[in-house]
Order: sequence, then C-alpha cells, then structure tokens
Amino acid sequence: MSDVYCSIKFKELQVQVQGRLLYNCCKAFPERVNLEWFEKNPGKLFYTPTMLSDRASMLEGKRTMACEHGCYKYEDQGLISRRQSDEKRFNVEEVISNIYNPLESLNISLSHDCNLTCAYCGTYSSSAWARDIDKNGEYNIEGYDNKIDNWGKLWQKMKQKERSDNSQFFKLLLNEITLYPNLKSINILGGEPFLHNELLEIIEKINDKKIMILSGLAVSSNRLKNIVKSIKDKKNNISLLISAENTNSFFEFIRYGTTWKKFIEHINYIKQNQIKFGFTSTMSNITSFDILPFYEMFGKDHNIKFNPVAERTFLQLNVLDDLSKQNLLDSIKDKMDNTFFLQLKQSVSQEYSDNERKKLSVFLKEFARRRNLKLDIFPVHFLKWLDLN
Repeated sequence: MSDVYCSIKFKELQVQVQGRLLYNCCKAFPERVNLEWFEKNPGKLFYTPTMLSDRASMLEGKRTMACEHGCYKYEDQGLISRRQSDEKRFNVEEVISNIYNPLESLNISLSHDCNLTCAYCGTYSSSAWARDIDKNGEYNIEGYDNKIDNWGKLWQKMKQKERSDNSQFFKLLLNEITLYPNLKSINILGGEPFLHNELLEIIEKINDKKIMILSGLAVSSNRLKNIVKSIKDKKNNISLLISAENTNSFFEFIRYGTTWKKFIEHINYIKQNQIKFGFTSTMSNITSFDILPFYEMFGKDHNIKFNPVAERTFLQLNVLDDLSKQNLLDSIKDKMDNTFFLQLKQSVSQEYSDNERKKLSVFLKEFARRRNLKLDIFPVHFLKWLDLN
C-alpha cells in the first residue's frame, strides 16, 4: 500500500478556475470539467468517475497515471516526491478505504496570472513565463518544451474559453463549497492570487472555513496593503503561505521580477499587521546554494515546507557537481534532526546523468541571457562544471 498510496487523493481537491481544470494534487495530471455537467451535478465535483477510479486503483495497490509524472517517476530515481515530502500525504497508518470519503480540503487556483518568471516555474503557472516564450521562443533543450511542461499538453489542446464561462464556473464553485459539510480549509493558489479581485470575493463569502493564501508577495505595496486590510479582521481564519527559498542576489535571480528589498518590506508589513504566515521553499539545484541563509533567517519562527522541484529534471537537487554536493552536505550535517534537511540530504545524494548536466547548462545560460542576469552569484567550480565560466 505504501508504494502507491497517497491520502490526499481521498481528502483534497484542487480546481483551476482558468481552464476549468480539476485534480487531487498540484503535481497530478488534471481532468477538465464540463460546465454543463457541473451545473447538473452539484456536490459531485469531488466524485467524478476519474477521481473514484483513481482511488479504487490506489486501494488495490496500483499506480495511477495521474500521479505518475508528478510523484512516482521521481521516487523511482530515489528522489523525494511531493507526497513523500508531506507527511500527511504519505501517512499510511491512516489509510482511507472509502472512495466516497468526505472532502476536507479544497485548493483553488484562480489562474496562472503572475508577474514573475521564477527559474523553476513555467508557462503552466506563470503568465509572465508564457509571455517570455511567446516573445523569445522555446529554450533549445533536447527533450524539453515549455509548452508540454507538466500538464501543458492539455492547455495547448483546449481552446481559450470566453471570460463568461470562467465567471460562471467560479460562481458554481462558490456554491459547491457550501455542499461539503466536512470541508475544513480552503487554499488559494496561483499564479499569484494577490493579483485577482476574486480573492477578495472568496474571503468575503467564505466565513466559516480556514483560508490559506499562497503568494510570492510580488505585487505593488498598495495592492498588498489593500489585501491585508481586507483580511485583517478575519486574521484568525486566514494565513499566508509565502513562496521563497533564497536571500538577496540569489532571491532576485531565482524569482526574477521582484527585489529582495521589496520582499522584506512586505514581510515586515505582514508581521506588523499580525497576519499568520509560513513558507514553502521550492528546492532545486540552483536554489540549494542559498537555502541555509534563508532557513536561518526565517526557520526559527516560521514553518518552512520542503517543496521539491518536479517538472524540470535538470533542476532537481541531485544535478550538482561533486564539490557543490559535498559543501551542501557538510553545511547541513548537524541538522539531521530536522525533516527539511533530511529530505534535502536524500535528494542531493542521488546520482545524475551527464545529459541532465548539459540541459542545466543550456537552460541556465539562456535564462540569464534573456533577463540580462549575471551568473557570478554561483560558485566558480559549479559554473566550470557546467562549462559556463
């Protein structure tokens, strides 16, 4: 059971309003919701035939195709997958055997609108990334295409629907929320949810649930202040999960489109208004060089979730030169009582192929060129290993 089972499949639902995509996990391959079916089947969004079939397969010990590209194939390589990095997903001591188990947590992704082009992201989660690809073309990396990254194939096949369709779907979704009495929490995802007015609509209409908002905080200060003002009175029910993993120049390189100074100002403003928050850190080879300063800055007072990069195999933690690996392992060797660093150690310690090294070299050089960024923030031995010095 533990080889394939994931409790999230039985408790959690994720919906992307733009495109009407439905899936159990941000790493799973989605199905598309038929608007007409949804109108006729209120209260059934968590129990589509595909959802029920996947749960039944898990209980039979069978791998599900929806989870193959997001978790299983990385576990086959000895890497930490999303389900393994989150204990509540991987806890087989509480196996749920009811495929009609009540929905407990709902994730809502309003759209892929985002003003950042984070190095480990792509067109599926960032409109800024999509604009870059449209303007400058694909990266010349063998076997890699932004347009088919993650569930991008599905995005490419379906036509862009009218805004009215998305608006109708959103209204139906708000009603759907009221039909699940066991629903405890709602997570608002992006893109960047702070860019959407629908965020405030959810906050106003959903008063009896815990709401968590995932944000990179890369919006204008005025917009941030307006949102904080809206959630301040409801602060006991609302928390933020902030996406970040590096500091200073590394932060600005990885999360291109904002500044470290602005990020810290926004963090301080959130603290001043006593909004609860934690962090999710996307761990990749190029974010590993500065994770320790970030953790030392925030880890004492705030929970930091380990979020392993998945879609781009050449950005995984194990694709590092030997010296970089050893330096990283030496720097965290006294932190093995911490789950975050145990997961980091396991992922870094795996082997890599030279083909992945070559892909990383092409990607990093082109990523920096398009943004007029310098690579000298990285160690000389790392750049030499990539033939980039």
